[in-house]
Amino acid sequence: MRKPDSSYLHSERSQPSATEILRRAHDLVAFGWCQRADARDAGYRPVQPWSSQACSWSLLGALVAALDAPGEAIPESPELIAELRLALVAVSETLTAWSLEDWNDATERTQAEVIDTLAAAQRRCAALAP
Repeated sequence: MRKPDSSYLHSERSQPSATEILRRAHDLVAFGWCQRADARDAGYRPVQPWSSQACSWSLLGALVAALDAPGEAIPESPELIAELRLALVAVSETLTAWSLEDWNDATERTQAEVIDTLAAAQRRCAALAP
């Protein structure tokens, strides 16, 4: 699998929908997943989720990276906040934990579970879309 790059993630300058945010996060975690950091580089060192050096992402890091890098981000708007909120609600409805970070970092957690959670959240959002 080829690493998703910033042009793949952010090829559209329009505001992403909740479903698109979840799809982007899903694709990142499917490429590489990590624990105890938002993202890691090829040497397993922590990096910012939007870094071009990132090779793996936590659940939360992938959601952050799916939005855009600071300075390149789509301007924050009530609509963007609403889409992010929908994405987070969809994720939270599939989890039994209060913290995305704690859930992701649980020792028994697997990459497959994180991918499945993002896929389920994406389906929830798509079903609710007008």
